[in-house]
Amino acid sequence: MGGGGARAAYQAGVLRYLSRRFPHLHAPIITGVSAGAINAAHLAAHHGTFDQATEELFHLWSSLNVEHVFRTDVPSLAWHVFRWGRQLVSGGVRTGPQVRGLLDTEPLREYLTDRMHAIDGELTGINYNLAMGRLRAVALSTTNYSTGQSVLWVQGQGVTEWERPNRRSRLTTLTVEHVMASAALPLVFPAVQIGKYWFGDGGIRLTAPLSPALHLGADRILAISTRRSRSISEADAPVVTGYPPPIQVAGVLMNSVFLDLLDQDGHRLKRINRLLTGLAPEQRTGMRPVRLVTIRPSVDLGRLANRYEPQLPKAFRFMTRGLGTRHTRAPDFLSLIMFQPDYIAEMIRVGEVDAEKSEPELAALLEPDTATEIDKGVDAIDPRRPTPKEAL
Repeated sequence: MGGGGARAAYQAGVLRYLSRRFPHLHAPIITGVSAGAINAAHLAAHHGTFDQATEELFHLWSSLNVEHVFRTDVPSLAWHVFRWGRQLVSGGVRTGPQVRGLLDTEPLREYLTDRMHAIDGELTGINYNLAMGRLRAVALSTTNYSTGQSVLWVQGQGVTEWERPNRRSRLTTLTVEHVMASAALPLVFPAVQIGKYWFGDGGIRLTAPLSPALHLGADRILAISTRRSRSISEADAPVVTGYPPPIQVAGVLMNSVFLDLLDQDGHRLKRINRLLTGLAPEQRTGMRPVRLVTIRPSVDLGRLANRYEPQLPKAFRFMTRGLGTRHTRAPDFLSLIMFQPDYIAEMIRVGEVDAEKSEPELAALLEPDTATEIDKGVDAIDPRRPTPKEAL
């Protein structure tokens, strides 16, 4: 599950449909990055069935509002803006407490601790599911601000660490702090200290979003994106007139970090699959074809945010309008922090509808015994390697 801030509510809708259509489904390998790490951690730590876990995830998002994520009162917002301004004009001279983020996300830490039933911060349900055999591994991606590396925190059975250039995995016992770090939008949300280093949003340096699932042994992958696939004409249509406001520039930047890479990685995977299926098994040098289905929104979630922007808390709405939310038709950056109940409810609904429309592709992926080897939208699976019927 990829990033996208508040857009991750869309993933909750997709998962809710899956639990109804495939009631006996379970996910032995779960990976998440940024806000997708919240959904991944919840599924991995829930003691109940997949249906019960997705229903509780639905309620987690449905009950969420802006005040559960960051402080929106006037004194808190004003104080953080003042501190940023003082930092910019200080010339590097320390004049007070160090600035760590534009918003205070302590409410989110408290909310997740309560909803995920964490004990002293630990997501104890993960160990329970590993012991019960329901779960093989879960991985959350973060970025080490101290070294610039992408760090994948993994908890699982029979899992070994791996390293790639500027990417490495670390075995650990996952906590709320790992979730907070993965979901810490750069500059907007404060970084989180884990050990002696500071970590932020895992999407920043994660150049291969599908790689964690592949390293953990997945033969089939369901990726849930939070960005609509646009036609060429839609992509060429400007969403601003004149010089782009700061919120538009920030939205383009965030999309490039959190949403574009999944599409690129999926394209690479499909090309590799085609190459591998043309080779004899002994010539594949240990590589294997992997089936991939990507579910993505049928509507532009950035444009959708405009409809619900007037319901934001006044002080927060005043601040975001100062950055130009009223001067763009698709405030993508605003959609990342749009933890507004009516907006979230609509994204969940869209997620359920889109998953239902993709039912044939999902059935081919999740029930391979009833499908042909190559189905529409699904990459070929290695015929030499039978896989569990209940895999995600």
